[in-house]
Amino acid sequence: MVWAGIMLDGRKPLHVFERDTVTGVRYRDEILEPYVRFFRGAVGPEFILMDDNARPHRALLVDEFLESEDIRRMDWPARSPDLNPIEHVWDALRRVIATRNPLREPSKK
Repeated sequence: MVWAGIMLDGRKPLHVFERDTVTGVRYRDEILEPYVRFFRGAVGPEFILMDDNARPHRALLVDEFLESEDIRRMDWPARSPDLNPIEHVWDALRRVIATRNPLREPSKK
């Protein structure tokens, strides 16, 4: 699993989750505290976090963390990946990877 942050004037390098499943606790500890809190501080009160409806993003402890840090989150309707710009970034990344690692045809016998 990976996480990426994008802003109008740049992006954050991919964060790779080294092991197992991403939970609300891991999302808070590995993404929100070190990255999102920093971006919120740098941007100021107009900062809005845009995530999706993934289960770890909607955990109660994540909501509590965002509220305690005064971080606003953009509301997203369920199952709306076309509205989320990061989904287009993932699509472009998949295409680049596919051109670098073309599937090999099985050998014909």
